[in-house]
Amino acid sequence: MENKLQPSQPGALQAQTPNTTFNLPGNNNTLVAHTDAVNNTYSVMMVGGAPPMPGSPNAVHTITLNTDFYHLLVVGDDELNPQYCHCLVRKDRAITESTSKELKAAYAALPEDAISVLKTYPAIIATENHTYGKTDEDHYAAYGLIVDVKIQDNGIKVYYQILNWIPQQKINELRFELGIEGCSGTNELNRMHWAIKKINAVEVLREAGIQVFSL
Repeated sequence: MENKLQPSQPGALQAQTPNTTFNLPGNNNTLVAHTDAVNNTYSVMMVGGAPPMPGSPNAVHTITLNTDFYHLLVVGDDELNPQYCHCLVRKDRAITESTSKELKAAYAALPEDAISVLKTYPAIIATENHTYGKTDEDHYAAYGLIVDVKIQDNGIKVYYQILNWIPQQKINELRFELGIEGCSGTNELNRMHWAIKKINAVEVLREAGIQVFSL
């Protein structure tokens, strides 16, 4: 039987296996992961595109996820829906704020080669806090991946894959460690935007006792 990863419901423990397959949104992509973490990176195999002709092999390529950086994607919905893993980001809020000058220069224009690199960074995907700098105990963000980016006339469409849930208030409490501090009692989780941080978010979360998906 094919082993497909489904994101656990908020509050549930995420099962860990050394061999995992899960569906990615967009073009029926599938990600096959089987590796060990080395030097803050791990390798995954992408099996994607249209279904192959009978008797022909799947098109497979390997990517390496780099945990030295992470995406912060704050979306406008009241809650994240794992069945519709995409959002529309305003162009003036896509890698234009709360991101270093070096990272903005490298990625803000979103050329194809930059998008390929961005897909190798893990992501924290959240909705806006329910109040200034904090939120409710039952408000959940997600840890996952950005799997595709499309530039449209009306904004930047970002496709993501949720791997597991994180209580969003825990992220608020790690605002300094995650580099998302704001001013006047708020932080970056109070504003819809897409930022990139040169911070190992996986390490920060695990050191705080927060479970994140691992291979």
